[in-house]
Amino acid sequence: MMKRKILSILLVSAMLASMTGCGGQKTVSESGATEQASSESITVGVILKTLSSEYWGYVAAGVQAASKDLGVKVDLQGPASETAYDEQNNMIETMLSGGVDAFVISPLQSDSVASVIGDVNIPIITVDTDAEIAGKVSFVGTGNDNAAYQGGLFAAQKAGKGAKAVIIGGVEGNATSDARQAGYTKALEENGVEIVSVQYAQSNPDTAANVMENIITAQNGDIQIVCCHNDDTAAGASNAVKQLGLKDVIIVGFDGNQSGVQNIIDGNITATCAQAAYTMGYKAVETALQAVKGETVETFVDTGCEVITAENAKEYLEKLKGYLK
Repeated sequence: MMKRKILSILLVSAMLASMTGCGGQKTVSESGATEQASSESITVGVILKTLSSEYWGYVAAGVQAASKDLGVKVDLQGPASETAYDEQNNMIETMLSGGVDAFVISPLQSDSVASVIGDVNIPIITVDTDAEIAGKVSFVGTGNDNAAYQGGLFAAQKAGKGAKAVIIGGVEGNATSDARQAGYTKALEENGVEIVSVQYAQSNPDTAANVMENIITAQNGDIQIVCCHNDDTAAGASNAVKQLGLKDVIIVGFDGNQSGVQNIIDGNITATCAQAAYTMGYKAVETALQAVKGETVETFVDTGCEVITAENAKEYLEKLKGYLK
């Protein structure tokens, strides 16, 4: 009789254990690994430098396309401008406290953003601009130094040895600006071009125009190349060059926005180092999803660069327009 009672207890215990296993959200495979949640149950938080510019509109479009294609939830945000540092930091605090499974960030100020993020137990992906952040598993973006090198090389070869160049940067101390300046500098100096001035214009075309005007005055107009850190800065520099009557100045922008490419078509600037902004946004979400699922991800996902000139500007412009349809 006692043996039957013991057998009954064992059978009931086994059934309860089986039911508990079936009701759990996670299961264990034959290899002992825990199966990951489906994409639909994963939320990726994305905070860009801003959502109020054309370039970041391409990145945002890529983020949204990845969300749709991969079936993952995305919380996409961005501050009012690329100098709204406190606003971005507040967004980061709020998003992380609300809970996301992975976090994609394009930091305005690398050190302060890293401090705000702190130690979080989720994968961190930097996009467009890299930063040393605890928990970072990948940087998705352009190799800015190499991309700027290509633009600088184009300008140097077009102008020839002995030419004089100016570099107009975005925000001083920003990792992206530093990398682009390094790439331009290397290409120009290797090809016998003298860099007579390096100034910063806060990525603002009006500021860039003022900076360019002052440089032209200081150099008595003896400038053949202007390498800029973005297309808006190149447009501002172009306005100053025209107003002061300089001819045949090679102006190189960076980003490859519609406005920048149109300026090439219109003859206002000479070239732009076009980033694959749409691909950047898409790959950032894709990489975040892979990291959450425990898949191996590359520490650097290089989305490439293409130098756009008068020869390929019209074709590239149609490509850009297609991204935002």
